[in-house]
Amino acid sequence: MLKNSTVVAIVIAAIFSLKPACAQDTRTTKATELLFGFSQLNNSVEGRNALDENLETSIGVNNNSTDAQRAKAISDNTISALVGSMSNGLLVADALGSRMNNIFSASNSINAATYSATTFSKNFSDLFSQVNALVQMDSSFSKNYFANGSADGNPASPAIGIVLPNDGVYNVYDLAYSPLAENKNTVGNSRPVQVAPGRVESFSSADFFGVQTNSSVAILPTVKGNASFPSGHSAFGFSSTILFAQMVPERFQEFILRGSEYGNSRITLGVHYAFDVIGARIMTTYALAQVLNNNPDYLGKNVSGLGSEIVTTNDFHALMLAAQTDLRTLLEQGCQTTIAECVAANKAEGLNEAARNKADYLYRLTYGIAPVGPTDLAPVVPEGAEVLIATRFPYLTNEQRREVLATTEIESGHALDNGSGWARLNLYSAADGYGAFNGKVAVTMDASKGGFNAYDVWGNDISGTGSFVKEGSGVLEFIGNNSFSGATHVAGGALIINGYHGNSSVTVDDGALLGGSGTVGALAGMSGAVIAPGNSIGTLNVMNNVTFGSGSHYVVEVAADGRSDLIQSAGTAILNGGEVAVSLENRGNLLTQIEVQSLIGQKYTILTAQQGISGQFTSVQPDYLFLGTGLSYQPNQIVLNVGRNATAFADVAQTQNQRAVATAVEALRAGNSLYESILTIGSTNEARQAFRQLSGQIHADIASALINNSRYVREAQNDRLRQAEGQASSSDIKADEDGAWAQLFWSMGITRQVMLTRLAFRHQPMVF
Repeated sequence: MLKNSTVVAIVIAAIFSLKPACAQDTRTTKATELLFGFSQLNNSVEGRNALDENLETSIGVNNNSTDAQRAKAISDNTISALVGSMSNGLLVADALGSRMNNIFSASNSINAATYSATTFSKNFSDLFSQVNALVQMDSSFSKNYFANGSADGNPASPAIGIVLPNDGVYNVYDLAYSPLAENKNTVGNSRPVQVAPGRVESFSSADFFGVQTNSSVAILPTVKGNASFPSGHSAFGFSSTILFAQMVPERFQEFILRGSEYGNSRITLGVHYAFDVIGARIMTTYALAQVLNNNPDYLGKNVSGLGSEIVTTNDFHALMLAAQTDLRTLLEQGCQTTIAECVAANKAEGLNEAARNKADYLYRLTYGIAPVGPTDLAPVVPEGAEVLIATRFPYLTNEQRREVLATTEIESGHALDNGSGWARLNLYSAADGYGAFNGKVAVTMDASKGGFNAYDVWGNDISGTGSFVKEGSGVLEFIGNNSFSGATHVAGGALIINGYHGNSSVTVDDGALLGGSGTVGALAGMSGAVIAPGNSIGTLNVMNNVTFGSGSHYVVEVAADGRSDLIQSAGTAILNGGEVAVSLENRGNLLTQIEVQSLIGQKYTILTAQQGISGQFTSVQPDYLFLGTGLSYQPNQIVLNVGRNATAFADVAQTQNQRAVATAVEALRAGNSLYESILTIGSTNEARQAFRQLSGQIHADIASALINNSRYVREAQNDRLRQAEGQASSSDIKADEDGAWAQLFWSMGITRQVMLTRLAFRHQPMVF
C-alpha cells in the first residue's frame, strides 16, 4: 500500500506538472514571458540581493507565523479539498463571510476519499473548472520551463516556441542558494525546505476535513519532484478568489485578500518563496483578465483537466454572467434578502481591521523585498485590466476604471515587474476607488439600478490636483484622508464625507445633499441644496467659510439628551436665507423606558463660526405636530431652542373620546413616557390614531358584540325544542322526530364614527 504522502505527491504531480497540450501555445507563452525577469536576477547585484531577501523573508514568514496562520496553511494545503475546489471553489468560499459561506457550503461538497465534488450549478462548475484548468496548465508549464527549460519537467524535452532573454538562465534558485545534492528538487528550482531544511519549522493542525496533519510528515516530503517557481497552489487561490470577487463584488476585497492569504499559506508551510507567490499572482491576474475579456486564445481550447480533457467555452463572458446569476440567486434565497443587506448584517470589520487588511495585502505584493530597478516610472495599466474591477464599479466608464487602477498601483522596479503593469496592480486598493484625482473626475450613479449604483464607499486617501463632480441619484461616501486640492461639486444624489476633505471646497446644487461627520475645505449650499451633518447625529467641520444660499436647507437632527447635528466653521458663516429643518433622533419605544428625557426647553448649538456669522436663515421648521422651534443668533454661534407650540393635544382630536384621552395625556406633562411619545408625533392622522388606540372604546364594543353573538346558537336550540313540543311551528319545517333541521345565520362587524363623538364597533346580524 502506498503511503499517504506518496499518494499526495502523485496527485500534486497530476495537478501541477501536467504536460501542456501544446508547449508553444500562444496563451501559455505569453503568460510565461511575463515572468522572464526572474531568469535574470542572478545577473546583477540588485537581483542577487533580492534573491537573498527572498529566501530570508520566506523563512521568516514560516518561523514567525502565528498558530492561526499555521492552521490556515495546513487547511489550505488539503489536496482533496484543492482538487474538489477546482470546480466548486469551496476551499476559499469562507471569504463570503460566515452566513453566506454556510449557505454556499450547504449546496456544495467535496469527498475527502475520492477527491470528487458536487456543485450547486453547472454554469458555476463549468466556469471554475475551465478557468482553473487554463491557469494550472499555464502554471505547470512555467514551473517546468523556469526549472530546466522543459515543457513537462524532463530536460530532454525542451519547450518549443519560447526562448529566455539572452542573459536569462534556468534553475535560478539552485544557482543562488546551492542546496545540498541530496536535498535538491529533482526538476530544479528547489524549495525553501529543500534549500534550508534545518531552518524551516514544521507544525501540526487539522486539515480542511478536520484530520490532524503534521507538515513534516504529510506535506513537506510531497514536493521533492515539483519545482518551486511559480506556485501552482497559489495560482488556484488567486484564480478562484478573483472569480468569486467578480460574481459577489460586495465581498470583492475579502476575496482578493483571501487569495493573498492562500498564497501566503504556501510560504508559511515552507514549501514556497515569496517570489513564487508573486509570480503566481502576476500570471493568474493576467489570465483572468484575458478570460473576462473573451480573448480568443482562451476560447474553445482543449486543456488537460484532472484525468480528462476539458474544452473551454466559446464565450466566457456569457458563462460568467450565467454562473453569477446562479450564485447570487443561491445566496439571496438563503439570506432571504439582498446580498448587500446580508453582507451588512454579517460585517463586523472595523476601520482598524480594514486598514490592517489593506496593509497586509500591500506588503504581500512585494513582501518588502527591495526593488531591482527604478521606482519612479509612470503608472502602467495593462490592456484590458479594467475588466477586473468592472462589477465592483458598474457606474464608472472603462477609462475611469483604468484610472482607478493607475492611481492605486504600487511603484515600479520590483523584481518581477517587466514593465507591463501586471506586477503593479493592487486590486485590493483599487476596490476602494481612486487613489488620486489628476484631472476632473465626474461620477454618475443611477440609484434605480441598485447595488453599487445606489450606494458606494471609497476608502482610499485621494491625492492630486484634480477636481471631483458627483452626479446622478446615487449616494457616494468618502472615508479616506483626502488631500486633493481641486473643488468638489455635488450636482446630484448625495456625497457623504466621513473622512478628511479639508483641501477641497464643496458646492452643493439644487436637489443634491452633503452629509457626514468629516472635514471639508469650504462649504456652499445653493438654492435647493440639502446640508445634513452626521450619519445620524454628528459634526461636519469646515476649514473655511460656510455659505447657505436662499432656498437651501440645513437639516438638523436633535436628541432629548442634548446632542445635535453641528457645523463647525473655522471661517465665517454667511447666511443668505435658507431653511433649518429639525428632526428628532429615533428614541425607540419610550413606553418601555424607565427614564425619559424631555425635548421641552432643550437648547442646541447647531452652527459655530470662529470668524463670525453674517445674515440669518429665513425659517426654522420642526418635523413635529406639537413642538415649536426658534433660533437664537449670537456673534459666533446659532442656538436652536425647542419648546411646546400652541397646538394642544386635544386640538387635533376628532371625536369626543379622542379629545378626552388627549386632554388626559397632556396633563401628564414633560418627562412622562406617554406624554413624550405623543409630543413627537408628526401628523394629525398619526395623533388621532394614537388617541383612538388609547381610548379603549373598541374593546368595549367588541366585548358587547361577542356577548350578543352568543345568543344565536342558544336561540336556535330553543326554537327547535319548542317546535318539537308543539309550542311553536313553522310552515317550512316538518315537525316529526325523524326530520333534519338547520338554521343559518351570518353577521358583519364594522368600526365607524358615530355622530362625530366617538368611534364605535357596530355588529349587524342576519338570520335566515
